[in-house]
Amino acid sequence: CCGFFQPTQDFVNSFQVNAATGLPNIASYNATEVKSDYNLKSTDPFTPETSALDSRLDWAVGRRGIPYLDWGPHPGNAWVRDQPYGGPYAPKKNVYYKSQTGVLTDKAFWTSGVTANNYTLIRFADVILMLAEAEVEAGSITTAKDLVNQVRARAADPVSWVKDAAGAPAANYKVGLYTAFTDQAMARNIVRFERKIELGMEGHRFFDLVRWGIAATELNRYIQYEGTQALNKRNYLAGATFTAGRNEYFPIPQAQIDLSAAGGTPKLKQNPGY
Repeated sequence: CCGFFQPTQDFVNSFQVNAATGLPNIASYNATEVKSDYNLKSTDPFTPETSALDSRLDWAVGRRGIPYLDWGPHPGNAWVRDQPYGGPYAPKKNVYYKSQTGVLTDKAFWTSGVTANNYTLIRFADVILMLAEAEVEAGSITTAKDLVNQVRARAADPVSWVKDAAGAPAANYKVGLYTAFTDQAMARNIVRFERKIELGMEGHRFFDLVRWGIAATELNRYIQYEGTQALNKRNYLAGATFTAGRNEYFPIPQAQIDLSAAGGTPKLKQNPGY
């Protein structure tokens, strides 16, 4: 819901692109921040970011002044549970449409809207990027480029862009295609970043980072940025850390370990570090 799964500034910044090429700034996307209405009331004047952005930002994130599905322009603070805690953005991919109210929603549930949200088991873009990742590791980087571009071409099509009430693009969208991957390392970074911006807010990111063996590096960088460097800091992250070799997994409850013994040696073994 609105206050439990909010997009971060780090995530929003990831959609900044080079104004000439429309390609993401993978190595430096946090050097500048996408403008937000943090600390502003919904009645205060605000103009959304005018620099070039990947069009997928506004399908993943609710931000002030941009159409929010069919609910109208997002009003900012009035629709955010607690800006100082969670930031100025709202989730969007897991929210139902206004037109579904009373049609697919069920008032018998604790919150009527959740019953209108079908869970997407797998998306075609996810499958394409899985294949791109495999091609990178196999050394077929040209094939990987073509697969990434297949995903990006959809995002580059203005037909798919979020539009304002007049039918114009809601922001300065620009999505370019890659002309070449120069080496395997570059290809790997591009494919991984493409998964971040294409599949963001869909529950993949943490598991991707663990699978790639870079969870500690990426999450500690994220904690450092969001907790101390972002303009609208998440103070509760200050002092937090991700411990490699431990935090990739949760502990197994001791009760379950005991039950697995069945009078003998437990079949379940505790995860490292607990």
